[in-house]
Amino acid sequence: MKESTALIRLTKSEIEMVINALQLTEDAAKHFDIDNMFTYKIKQDFIKIRTNIIQGEKQSETTNKMEKKVRGNQKTCEVCDDW
Repeated sequence: MKESTALIRLTKSEIEMVINALQLTEDAAKHFDIDNMFTYKIKQDFIKIRTNIIQGEKQSETTNKMEKKVRGNQKTCEVCDDW
C-alpha cells in the first residue's frame, strides 16, 4: 500500500523552529542515551527545504535588481512617447 502524503505550508521561520525542535530532541535523546534516529532524516529534509528557500530568495533578488536596471536603461520612444 502506498503511503499517503500531505502538503503543508510553512514560513521560513517556522521551518527554522522545526529544525531547532528536532535538534533539541536529538540532543535530549543523546543525553538520556536513547536511540532517536527518526529525527535525523526529517531534520535533514527541513534543512534542505530551508536551503532551497534561501537560494530562491537570492535568485528572486537578483532577478528583481536586473529588471530594475533594465527598466532604468530603457529610453522613451520619441514618436509615440511609449517605453
